[in-house]
Amino acid sequence: MFPSRGSGHARPDELFAGRYAVDGVLPWGGLATYYRASAEGSHLILCVLPMDVSRSIRAEAGFSDLAQRLGAIHSRLVPPVLDAGVIDGVPYLAFRDTRGTPLADLLRERPLGSSEVLRTGAEVLEALDAGHRAGLVHGDVTPQNILITRERNGRFSARLIGFGVLPLLRGNPDASAHAGYAGSGPHAVSYVAPERFGEAAFDASADLYSVGALLHHMTTGAPPVVWESDEGFDDMPGLRDVVRRAMEKQRVRRYPNAASMRTALDWIEIESAQNNPQTQDLAPWMEVSHVGSVPVPLLNTSRPPAHASSSHPVGKILSTSGARPIPIERVVLEEVDPRTNRRLVQVALLLMLLAALMSAGYWLKSKKGDRGSRTPSVTEVE
Repeated sequence: MFPSRGSGHARPDELFAGRYAVDGVLPWGGLATYYRASAEGSHLILCVLPMDVSRSIRAEAGFSDLAQRLGAIHSRLVPPVLDAGVIDGVPYLAFRDTRGTPLADLLRERPLGSSEVLRTGAEVLEALDAGHRAGLVHGDVTPQNILITRERNGRFSARLIGFGVLPLLRGNPDASAHAGYAGSGPHAVSYVAPERFGEAAFDASADLYSVGALLHHMTTGAPPVVWESDEGFDDMPGLRDVVRRAMEKQRVRRYPNAASMRTALDWIEIESAQNNPQTQDLAPWMEVSHVGSVPVPLLNTSRPPAHASSSHPVGKILSTSGARPIPIERVVLEEVDPRTNRRLVQVALLLMLLAALMSAGYWLKSKKGDRGSRTPSVTEVE
């Protein structure tokens, strides 16, 4: 699958020779192919898109725009882009080294537990919110494009990959043999919003439809084909309503954005904790200003709040030279010691006072000089 079926391009180790040392392909699946690689002692992930942009100026411009927008995403849930480029017509993206198991592999064994479903869904929506704010639509939110790691405390953590790949391929059929694909994985069709089977363009609402299908799959163990029953939602009865709204056939009846849908999931977790205090510790929640995306002062209400907006600082824009990794560094603001700040204010006030005194002295001196050197008038000389 590198870079497209029937391609005559060189092997990845030859294609990236002199730029990256390719260590092997990753079993992440999806429409793009991922490789572990290294450069100058640093480990990273190479994402190779199955297309040849040398066949189309439009495809090359589309990839350049995708790279620029990916570089503007700054979220812990989306692997940061270090470099982007085109070699012999093959577009690639270099990400910071990322570990994880595709969610699709976990779902082959069993459905996820309630807390795992809510946490994974919330993090996928947070990642989508960051991408949507950067002007990107994912277009392929399936378990193949979600990487799961287990933190030291045993909790799941999700990373979203494949942002914007499918929309780029579908929009450039002359540059890719994969332009007709519905998405990644064997159940990709079940994740596709109904309007996508027509002429509708990719949009953020279609991503939310896919998250609804994802929540169904994680909870019941199977993607939704036809909604026949509510089995599997006993522990989280409110979740079936979230899934139904996300998967509405009419886009206007879905959630308005990813942040509002994430708030709905956070509210389900809060209600679950309040209804089952023996299994949840509410006290630590009072030490923070928000529980997920829900402000703490609203926890006493019986109705879900409006979504809390979130923003992510923007990273540096990338070039697409493809020569060496281009790091995206965070802007760190140095904190000023309050005592130092007070001293600076005192010194500034003292300097202003001295300047005022000097100005006053100069003014008085000039007035005295004017009176002493004044020339007598004719009426004063006899």
